[in-house]
Amino acid sequence: MPAIYSTAFAALLALYTLVVPVTASCQHGTSLQRRVIHTRQEGNVTEKTVQVSDFGYLGLQGPINWAGLAADNSACATSTVQSPIDLTNEVQRAAPGSFQMNIPDVAATELENLGTNVEVLMEGKGASTTVGSDTFELKQFHLHTPSEHRINGEYFPLEMHMVHEGENGAIVVIAVLFELRIDGSTTELLSSAFENIEQIATPGSVTETGALNFADIVSQLQGQEMFEYAGSLTTPPCAEGLTFYVTSQPLSINVETFIRIKTVVKFNSRITQNTLGQVNLVEAGAAVPAVNNVVCSTVGAEGGAAMATATATEAVTVETKAAEAPAAMAPPAMAPPAMVPASAHPVVVVGHPVPALSVKVSKSHKSFRHRRGESKV
Repeated sequence: MPAIYSTAFAALLALYTLVVPVTASCQHGTSLQRRVIHTRQEGNVTEKTVQVSDFGYLGLQGPINWAGLAADNSACATSTVQSPIDLTNEVQRAAPGSFQMNIPDVAATELENLGTNVEVLMEGKGASTTVGSDTFELKQFHLHTPSEHRINGEYFPLEMHMVHEGENGAIVVIAVLFELRIDGSTTELLSSAFENIEQIATPGSVTETGALNFADIVSQLQGQEMFEYAGSLTTPPCAEGLTFYVTSQPLSINVETFIRIKTVVKFNSRITQNTLGQVNLVEAGAAVPAVNNVVCSTVGAEGGAAMATATATEAVTVETKAAEAPAAMAPPAMAPPAMVPASAHPVVVVGHPVPALSVKVSKSHKSFRHRRGESKV
């Protein structure tokens, strides 16, 4: 009798056979992931490019298969402390002023397209955030659209991650949610940081930002409650141990700036992860038993037996009496049973009622049909 496997389950298993190295991610620019820069000289012009990411957000490069892209990414499919999350009322909040940001104005800095994101480099600019007695250098900030974090289920059009690193390698991310405003108000830092974003529409390309003034955004971030929790990188290798501070009140962005950013960044958000401490969503999906499938084998015109195998966790035995079936529903005439082995006439039915069979099962007929109906070809 041929075996039937869940196509969804088989596909998940196949995903993990891929091995592709990851070269850039959310911590790009920190000690966990160094930038790779290439330069080319043409006359008096030096062209600079940056190595692009080997993960993505679509198909086999997407979040469901990040663990299959490199051995170092196993946490993406197994860790129970993963970001982003839905920020509910149960998540701890840090009071206004819980951290102090010291970010001087910057005349201009590099703006890179990593293929999965656009990133503003801040390393060496003297920008830092102090939490308690610990100081973290602002290494870079980048964007996700739509937002990765949600607040009580609500998503936002844009999220900025300001990635900081301490001397001991600890990472703090200040995540800023943005909302479109009817009155056209916006955050000027976004407008100036990405004023040349069209120049880096091609992955790997590099340009410069406009002049960056952080005073307004620093004031808004330090003046509001922030969701605070210990989570993970939202990109491979999905390592745990990060501290997130996420705005409870979104900042403003106008439609023009949002569309310019979205056109280049495109979709680059990891799906909302499970409640902290609960099973990883990818692992949970891979553990779901095969959906109900039915395999029937009929023998003889005068009677016989049919066996239906359902899920890996429950087998249902079906006894049939073809002789009792109406003539219009009787199976086609076959050679005498003595001359034709049962295995010569397998009939495979997946996700459809068994034809011409009078069924008796240990569970109710209604329940059996309902469960079988969950599996479709």
